[in-house]
Amino acid sequence: MVNAIYSSREGQSFLETESQALSVLDADASPCSFEAAKRAKGLGFASAVSGTLVLTNTVLGGSGLLGMPAAVAKAGYAFGLLLMVLFASCSAFGCHLLQCSARRIGQAPCSFYTVSNAVAPQWTWLIDSAVMIKCFGVATSYLIIVGDLAPPALSFFGLRQLHRWEVILFAFGVAGSLTCCKNLSGLRFTAAGSVVIVAWTIVLIVLFVFQPSEAFEPCGHPGHLEDLPCGGGEVKAVDLSEPLALGKALPVFIFGFTCQQNIFSVCNEVRNTTPQRMNGIITGAYCISFVALSSAAIFGYLTFGPQLKSDVLKDYPQNAVVAFTSLLYSMLAVFSYPLQIHPSRASALALMNLVRPSEGAHRWAAVTLLELVGSLLIAITVMDLGKILGVVGATGSTMVSYILPGIVYVQTFRDFHLRRSLALGQLILGCIIMPVCLVLLFL
Repeated sequence: MVNAIYSSREGQSFLETESQALSVLDADASPCSFEAAKRAKGLGFASAVSGTLVLTNTVLGGSGLLGMPAAVAKAGYAFGLLLMVLFASCSAFGCHLLQCSARRIGQAPCSFYTVSNAVAPQWTWLIDSAVMIKCFGVATSYLIIVGDLAPPALSFFGLRQLHRWEVILFAFGVAGSLTCCKNLSGLRFTAAGSVVIVAWTIVLIVLFVFQPSEAFEPCGHPGHLEDLPCGGGEVKAVDLSEPLALGKALPVFIFGFTCQQNIFSVCNEVRNTTPQRMNGIITGAYCISFVALSSAAIFGYLTFGPQLKSDVLKDYPQNAVVAFTSLLYSMLAVFSYPLQIHPSRASALALMNLVRPSEGAHRWAAVTLLELVGSLLIAITVMDLGKILGVVGATGSTMVSYILPGIVYVQTFRDFHLRRSLALGQLILGCIIMPVCLVLLFL
């Protein structure tokens, strides 16, 4: 009904049309309307625990875990933890704003697009832009991870020393072919696999600090324990000696806590999505994710100090445990690649259709080719995982975590109240973070 009002008779001013739409929204929405809409579509049967696990997996699964230790190393362990708390809180607040808007609008199933289109259709292009950039960047980071981790691991297990580009090209051949499939349901196992691999990687990082056996000696000298960090670097609580490097690391903190795209899935699938229940799901997911990411970041920093690489697993000496973990992460990255290219391609096509509508298969093929070749070339030429995480964090993640939740909430709730002011503040913060961080990244 709201969409119909937005496309009402010609000649009516935008503000008048918008006012009518919001009046309908205020009149029709009720606390029970969203649950009723879900029941009508056969949705809303999952538990709160499953919703928490979905959000947790979204935060932890992927490349953020590998890049967070290097980001914390630029700030020091105490200041790094403070930044993690700050960005995790802002990201969690973004999820809170989105679920409030989704329940108020009352459409099911809800998504970023349906919610934005109901209250701010003029900004739907921003959603497609954010999804396209973020998913393309994450897919590219997966190829970089394979190039970082697979060559030394394969060499340890007896294969010849492969060049980085050879491994990336092989991984691309497998992952790229999967992106041409129309149905990716067979790859859903990667969600469960990512949880196991991420959990083991965190345990591995912790074990290398306590060194229970020779297999977990991090400095490359089996047979005796060494004082950490390796290489004699200094571990600091607060490190402001390189402010430019710290500024470049800030988008990684944003990237590491981005999961807003799945808050709508939780709203759709979890039964009885009351404010208290949804806030509990968000709080639980972010607390678990914070403990996991901070453990990896702090213990990685304690192990290698300020010399940490942008991909933490690259720092560890090659032995059977590390090599096996590296191969597991590489396999997960390969099969996760098409799960990112698919939504990126869909958003790119939507943006192109806004400019020039077309339904030809040639456009689908052309966009697929451009995205695949683009991600391959970037992965081969960019050697630093932190650079791609920084660009994605400053653009796509900032839009998804800060700008879009602020726009949606401010447009959905027009009456003045504290939460609306905070939402507006988060929107303004995102508009500041994006250009500033992009400038810092390219200095």
